Amino acid sequence: MKNINPSKRQGTKRIGTLASCEIEKIAAKHEFRIRNSGKISASILLESFILMMQAGVSSYWHWAVSISNLTGTTVSKQAIFNRMGSAWTNTVKALVASIVSEQGGIYLQESVFKGFGAVWLQDSSSFHLPDVLYEKFKGNVCKGKQKSVAKLNLVVNLMTGLCPVMRLDSFTINEQKLSGSILGIARAGDLVIRDLGYFVLDVFSKLTKAHVFYLSRLKYNVSLFSLSGEMLSLPELLSDKIMLDINVLCGDKERLPVRLVAIKLDQQQAAERIRKAKNDRDRRLNHSSDYYFLLGYIIFITNVGQDIWQAAQVAQAYRCRWNIEILFKSWKSGLRVHKLIPQARTNTNRVESYLYMMMLYLSWFHMLIFTPLRWAVYRDTGRHLSIIKAALWAINNIRWFFTGCTQAIAREINYYCLYDKRKDRQNAIEKLISLTNLSLA
Repeated sequence: MKNINPSKRQGTKRIGTLASCEIEKIAAKHEFRIRNSGKISASILLESFILMMQAGVSSYWHWAVSISNLTGTTVSKQAIFNRMGSAWTNTVKALVASIVSEQGGIYLQESVFKGFGAVWLQDSSSFHLPDVLYEKFKGNVCKGKQKSVAKLNLVVNLMTGLCPVMRLDSFTINEQKLSGSILGIARAGDLVIRDLGYFVLDVFSKLTKAHVFYLSRLKYNVSLFSLSGEMLSLPELLSDKIMLDINVLCGDKERLPVRLVAIKLDQQQAAERIRKAKNDRDRRLNHSSDYYFLLGYIIFITNVGQDIWQAAQVAQAYRCRWNIEILFKSWKSGLRVHKLIPQARTNTNRVESYLYMMMLYLSWFHMLIFTPLRWAVYRDTGRHLSIIKAALWAINNIRWFFTGCTQAIAREINYYCLYDKRKDRQNAIEKLISLTNLSLA
């Protein structure tokens, strides 16, 4: 395969997909300027952080050593401390926005869902921060003390692996508040698959009006009506049924026309869901018998018609959410995020800038490694690329960050980062590819 060049500009040092001069322009726009000594520019600060991140350390001392190795001059810890202000945080935020926006404009024409323009997965993952950040990233209250928890919100194109949205929010901003954000991304003919937390009937209605398809699990206790307006009892509809596939109206006020698909789980799956419900930590919950009965089914709503998907295909398509779960797992495992965030510090700009620099790294990992190699590896080897192995390889072989994905790097990834061959079960990508054979035309 051809070398994937991080930047089209020649004659200047490249960091990720940006030339160093591009980084300096963005930094100057946000009033981050090189001091008289000229040792710590924005591009040097970012490059040295990436190298420090590879080593799995986060102190000012390690950062100073990393800069010294790059520049050949000594740098003090205090000099870096002096740079950790709002100008630096705003610079890194702007760099993230620039790269994520660039990702959103790339489309590789690789599709595993025939008949849809794109397949969008939206999800979030939370991680704890030093308590000093509680004003910017509010979390839960534990023993009367306000904790700081950040939530990484992500929208990813299942077909290409690209992320047009990668944003940090407070834990207190729940998924329902973020549900409408997908309206600015999905286009007519696209499919949106999201978790139950994003269940908002008004957003589903707007997606339908925009000719965007969606697939979601049904939220418990949402009122259902027949097309003629009669109220329906879901437990009664499901009584003695293995599968249900009907058109209904959803919501007391909205009366949104949806397709409802319910599939009975096997006894082991149902028993596990009931066990978890009974062991719920919130003792205020008093689940009804109807609630426990419905746990024996997996229930969806969608506006994808029966002429496109059969009932079983609805459930198969929803399983693709596993891909975003694997993505979060790879980031947490591969980056060692919990070790890189500095603890017990009073400089909130330092911690916040760390988070955005790691997001910047994640964006570049997708653009330069995972996205271009995901299908190229399969075409060359007939096997699939493991995102977890690729993330681990990337953080331990940081040269790709500065050179792009060369032939030598591609060969290493082909060798070290593929899923193991297993006859007894499919890996996550094989499950995804199997959906290509669905009758979606």
